[in-house]
Amino acid sequence: MKTGKIFLACMCCLSLFSACKEENDWAEQGTLSLSVGLSDKVTVVSRSLSEEESTALSKNSRIRIYNGETLVWKQAGMAEGASTEVTLPVGSYAVRVTAGDSVAADFEKRFFEGKKEFAIARGEVTPLNVNCAIANTVVAVNWDESLDEVFDSYQVTVKSATGELVYTTENTGAKGYFSVPQTDNRLTCTFSATPKSGGTFTNEYSLEVNPSTLYTLNYNFKNTASGSTGGAALSVKVDTTPLAENTEEFVLLQRPKITCMDEVGEEVSLDAPLSLETGVKKAYTLWVSTSSSLTSLRLQNARFTDWGLPADECEFVSATTEEAESWKAAGVTFQQYVSEQGNRYSVEFSADLMAKMTAQEANLLTVIEATDTNQKTRKTEWNIIVSNTTVVTDEVDPAEVWTSKATLRATIAKEPSGTLKFRYRKQGDTSWTEVEATRAGNEVTAQIDGLTPGTTYEYQVMDGNMASATCTFDTDEEFQPDNASFEYSQTQKVNTLLGQKDALFFFEEGKEMWWDTGNTGSATAGKNITKLDNSYKHSGSSSILLATESVVGKIAAGNLFAGKYIKTDFTDGVLGWGRPCQSRPKQLKMYVRYIPSKVTKGYDGLINEGDMDKGIIYVAVGDWPGEEYEGTTYPFVVKTKSSERKLFDKSPASECGQHIIGYGERIFEEEFGGEGMAEVAIDLDYDSYLDASGKPRKPTTIMIVASASQYGDYFAGGLSKMWIDDMELIYE
Repeated sequence: MKTGKIFLACMCCLSLFSACKEENDWAEQGTLSLSVGLSDKVTVVSRSLSEEESTALSKNSRIRIYNGETLVWKQAGMAEGASTEVTLPVGSYAVRVTAGDSVAADFEKRFFEGKKEFAIARGEVTPLNVNCAIANTVVAVNWDESLDEVFDSYQVTVKSATGELVYTTENTGAKGYFSVPQTDNRLTCTFSATPKSGGTFTNEYSLEVNPSTLYTLNYNFKNTASGSTGGAALSVKVDTTPLAENTEEFVLLQRPKITCMDEVGEEVSLDAPLSLETGVKKAYTLWVSTSSSLTSLRLQNARFTDWGLPADECEFVSATTEEAESWKAAGVTFQQYVSEQGNRYSVEFSADLMAKMTAQEANLLTVIEATDTNQKTRKTEWNIIVSNTTVVTDEVDPAEVWTSKATLRATIAKEPSGTLKFRYRKQGDTSWTEVEATRAGNEVTAQIDGLTPGTTYEYQVMDGNMASATCTFDTDEEFQPDNASFEYSQTQKVNTLLGQKDALFFFEEGKEMWWDTGNTGSATAGKNITKLDNSYKHSGSSSILLATESVVGKIAAGNLFAGKYIKTDFTDGVLGWGRPCQSRPKQLKMYVRYIPSKVTKGYDGLINEGDMDKGIIYVAVGDWPGEEYEGTTYPFVVKTKSSERKLFDKSPASECGQHIIGYGERIFEEEFGGEGMAEVAIDLDYDSYLDASGKPRKPTTIMIVASASQYGDYFAGGLSKMWIDDMELIYE
């Protein structure tokens, strides 16, 4: 497939420029110049970004590239100075860059977004500039002095479909940041006050709003006297200001970038060893691209002097003319190129020198370290494996090793003479198992299965009966949740709004908690919405019963999840979801009984009062980076409070979904289990969550969640019940 290249850097303002054409192979590859910034309308918004905030947002930014509706590449955050090269097939694309926190409403947390369409042409670097502006609807309130003449106190509550903020005279000048749903872009502004004459006064104002816009509400109280009858009225004037203007940029300079080219201009990856046969007479060039001049370019190889070079190490930038000439005479030539896009440096290894380096089989390691005037450094290793073996065994990708299967890989060094195959065995065994290999260009692969979990294997690629070097890999362990038959529970004291109360937890005395529930929250009303029960069970003495109940005027769904209930925020919950797991199960199996009830509390069309309730069980494995909450890091933090609601989202394009590696769910829409309990098997889908190159990923976390009311996160549902017993993860 024809491909082109686009370069992306972190977060908010991505500036990419096509390279100037020069008379060398590097110019045909293009180069990268980076500018990173935020547009926060600093002349209007009360608080502009500090350098620390800008850096933090850069590290937590999210970059997504789409082909139509399909996500083809993504990256979550980049460290300062980092850059990424993205190779894409020729075609049309759109990039979306986001940063910050997309909460329903907050006085501090802001959300930035930028979108732009672009096209990839064959072999070209596509110039692209994406400006990220505040994506929130921003609301400010100004109070006129006339209000103090009439009212003892006053405030405005601004409410969207998903959140609300209260503006008072104590937070005068505050800017509120709203994430307003596209389906309901209306804000309700309720002015409430205590008149000096006594009683109460309210006034409601409705306003249709747009994102990336500041709405300033100017409140005053005007006399409306006419003739002999006096009068007064509350007045509100709204000033509208677009925010997608006036960029304040924070330049983030690129670290030196090091690449390698052969003599015909083909790029040689430095991420993997370069396999060469003995006696190769072919020139190679190391290229260094920088956004500012180099102060140091150092090459080191413990065998340089063996091949006639002046020393085993050289500093080229500060080298004298005589030193540079002596290295050139021995086969290493240093040059500098200057353009508007930055500086480029080349270090060419001549064909004659390469013939000396590859005269015999060996592993050759050259270390390249470049430092520029901004003190940004890049250190790279150029590893060459010299061997007459026709096929070289490659290290496996850990993400391609499962509990019982793996993908073996090798690279063609020169045309093989025999049948290509792999052989493998458990480390320590004496006999091998052979499998046929598949060749695609210079890549050789084989899929093997029937492996033993948690075991070290060794393998070789073979050309006929000639074997290459031996490599090893470890298969995944078959991980299982703790207390998955739900035989253990204990009561502990928890803090509630009404003091300490008893809550039920589901782990054995002396062991660490793996499962948690909403019992910490429902304990406020003296209830455990999840408990052990022996009415229905598959084995042992009990199952776990999830029973939705009405607690403190809210529907509290009976629930169970892998993780920890962190705290109760008034009547809402903050939960830390996920437990460590590096395995990839193919299925979650258990026994279930479900009895739904009619919905007594609906939510926003997701489920309506009078409908039959639904239950849900889902499982996900992924690589969530973790979130800190009150000094502790959790894989994923869930918040049910409407003003800052953050829930699990399985969509691959979502902030949560981008870290999912495998997912499966079962929704119960009617009574299930017959007279007792019935088996449920939930298959995990890994194909929908591959990385941008189509390869699997290795998880760090597993989430298992069950709820007697599917929309319990919105405090919606009916008084439904779900029993679960003998949960087990099944592997291939």
